Amino acid sequence: MKRSILIFALLLNVALSFAIDTNVNFGFKKQENPNGYQQYVGKSFFFRPAYDEFETWRNSGFKYNDSYEGKTFTISMVTVRDIKLNDKPNKEITIVAIETGGKKKIKFKSYEELTARYSAYYTERWPVIDCMPIVFVEPFNEYKKDLVGKTISNELVKDIYEIVDVFIGENKKLKMSTRCVRVKNKRTGEEVSCPYSDVNTIPFADALTGSYKTALIKVEKPEDATNRYGETKTIQEEGIDKYSYNDKTIDIIIFGTKEQFSFVLKNVSDHSLKVIWNEAVFVGLDGSTSKIMHVGTKYSQREGDQPATVVIKGAKIDDVATPTANVYYDEGVKIGYSTIGSGWKTKSMLPEDYLGKDAGEIRLMLPIQIKDVVNEYTFVFKVYYTYDHPELLNTEKL
Repeated sequence: MKRSILIFALLLNVALSFAIDTNVNFGFKKQENPNGYQQYVGKSFFFRPAYDEFETWRNSGFKYNDSYEGKTFTISMVTVRDIKLNDKPNKEITIVAIETGGKKKIKFKSYEELTARYSAYYTERWPVIDCMPIVFVEPFNEYKKDLVGKTISNELVKDIYEIVDVFIGENKKLKMSTRCVRVKNKRTGEEVSCPYSDVNTIPFADALTGSYKTALIKVEKPEDATNRYGETKTIQEEGIDKYSYNDKTIDIIIFGTKEQFSFVLKNVSDHSLKVIWNEAVFVGLDGSTSKIMHVGTKYSQREGDQPATVVIKGAKIDDVATPTANVYYDEGVKIGYSTIGSGWKTKSMLPEDYLGKDAGEIRLMLPIQIKDVVNEYTFVFKVYYTYDHPELLNTEKL
């Protein structure tokens, strides 16, 4: 029994001798007291690219170059001393290391507290100990060993990926260093690299790429109209799904894009009709309402009076309906004496982010007047998500 306890204690000591306190990217970590830095003596590290603005070799006393790539160094000495830097108290940590299997010695300094000197032209920073672009070999290799070979899947996607490499790379969205992986498509052999935090999304992004579209599901008319529900059908022109509706008054082909409704409206009644633009209404996914503007309306006058359009018997109009609430003027960005990106722009009627397969309904109400009677035609469109590559998906899961 005593012998077993002794063996366990020895194994625990061995395990603890390899355990070091590192930051999230397996580099140095700021310690609570100076003695804490001695744990790094005898530990091996390799250099990595610097991605974060605080990861720098400037003012460290060491100049990194490509000749150090692929080499490992073992720390032989760590010293810590109290100093003042830019008139503020700080701690200077000096690292001495020797090339593994060689005689080359390197030395660099770093500091516990962030400090910088600012001028009108540049910012000079001093390296911070937990932002040094190095990776300790042993904890990183253990982490890598645990991940390489693991498979990544998404229940909506047929393809499965395998993690084939692990490295410290750049999170371009956050502009900082992070743990990254390279994954391989087990069917095609294609490889993709991404931050590990995004490994469940980025490899499947192409398969799940799609957009929201609209489909006319019904046309509502007043109860006392001659023919409450006319005939609707779907047609396709130039690869675009369009929707046809007709009754005894109108024959319309209509479809919705991201920014507006486009339509061709024909008068099939025995009288002239008017489209009353001032009373036309758009209803968004959230239930909010907006006036609409059509062809010929100036952006700057979109909230003003819009005269009705007269369509005589047998004639037609080719027009659009855009929610005025979605139209705005972008001031752009000034660069020197020039302004970039200014002008009138239109927000999407459809979701920019994924809200589910069926996002809801949007509506366009067009008031059509014949003689003294105004019939309100409400075109109800469902908003649904469609995938660009359905052949890559498990359709039964959608």
